[in-house]
Amino acid sequence: MLKLYNSLTKSKEALKPIHADRVGIYSCGPTVYDRIHLGNLRAFLLPDLLQRVIRFIEKRDVEWVMNITDIDDKMIERSRVEFANYDEATALGMLADKYTDQFLDDIEKVGIMRGDIEQLPRATDYVEDMKALILQLISDGLAYEKDGSVYFSIEKYQATGRKYGRLVDLDFKPQARVTDDQDQKEGVADFALWKAHKPGEPYWELHINGKMLPGRPGWHIECSAMSVKLLGKPFDIHTGGVDLKFPHHENELAQCEGVQANTYLHNEHLSIDSEKMSKSLGNIKTIADIKHPKAFRYLVLAGHYRKQMHFSLDDLEAAQTRIMKLRSYCDQLMLARVGQLPPKDSSNAVHEFLNDFKAALEDDLNTPMALAALDLIEGKVFSEDAREAVRLFENIFGLGLVFDEPLHDKVLEELDKYEQARNDKDFDYSDSLRHNILNDYGLVVSDTPVGALVHRAK
Repeated sequence: MLKLYNSLTKSKEALKPIHADRVGIYSCGPTVYDRIHLGNLRAFLLPDLLQRVIRFIEKRDVEWVMNITDIDDKMIERSRVEFANYDEATALGMLADKYTDQFLDDIEKVGIMRGDIEQLPRATDYVEDMKALILQLISDGLAYEKDGSVYFSIEKYQATGRKYGRLVDLDFKPQARVTDDQDQKEGVADFALWKAHKPGEPYWELHINGKMLPGRPGWHIECSAMSVKLLGKPFDIHTGGVDLKFPHHENELAQCEGVQANTYLHNEHLSIDSEKMSKSLGNIKTIADIKHPKAFRYLVLAGHYRKQMHFSLDDLEAAQTRIMKLRSYCDQLMLARVGQLPPKDSSNAVHEFLNDFKAALEDDLNTPMALAALDLIEGKVFSEDAREAVRLFENIFGLGLVFDEPLHDKVLEELDKYEQARNDKDFDYSDSLRHNILNDYGLVVSDTPVGALVHRAK
């Protein structure tokens, strides 16, 4: 049974899906004003791993929703620069299209398949739902209008008996300034649900008690509105980087009046040169800087998602070397000739691997232990059940290891000749055949307990 560390309860808990036939996952997606950096990618690899474990280990369907933030201050500012000759709304849409496409390209490079994400809703397509939620919060006495903007009142929320500060250890005082919404508010800690229109910005109309407020949604309200609209209230799992715990996820939870997701999953930061990777520090690296994108995926999964990750090019090269070694073993199993592998591993190593592998993943997605379990069979066991075990490993880790294209008939003929030469102890001829197979087909021949097996050289 899958157990996950829930930031809401600060403990590991067994996953108990709300619906028997599916698990709903909502991930805070990118703000599409620029290319995402490697720290962002780590946050998106967490829900990808999670949905793979749920599908292939827990055998449950997944409905994975990831939002696209296509309206905020950075979006507006960048759209003015990149699409200066267009009106505000058109420029914003063009910027969103450009960087959403780039985002999808980048995540696919690290093995996150677009088809696995059920929905990628854009914030601007759900403004009506955000407006409805804002009106509900006003009706419930938790929000107020001032100078054309609408704010969420932390003090009024806490007066209902609900706690603000459930995802973080926060001794909250209403006087403390905790957001960067610095407009005119009743409480300095209150945050914007609706921002009054400013000249040169795209806007929508919000009607409150016969009063029309032109403006746009605040950042936090979009995830509250879209997550419950698309997955229900509550839904199963909300994911994001640890930096989103507060104020973003905390505000989302408050806007949902204390009921949003049952489990909140947060990954730790990625650092470079001992500093968190961020645009403000100017130490950004993107997947375009990486020669082997899947090596970055391996590097992320080689550490636990709740531990800080240090990134270096040396570690990346080591990860690529490890992937190539893993691929060689997988190739040997996948490219074995029909009937060459025995159906079952007689040593029981495959059974032990599967038990250890699944147990590690079910213990709060312990990928380092899951990777270590592979030592039980890698390079040692050559059987049909080992091949299926490797398929499961690939389904979870998504490193591009499995190569299913059958060997060409000419390669099969050469391998038969090679094995006959070895049996005849004609080693000069077998060596020449091994050399020809490498040069002509790019395949390395290895002698194993089940005969000659091959793997790709590059």
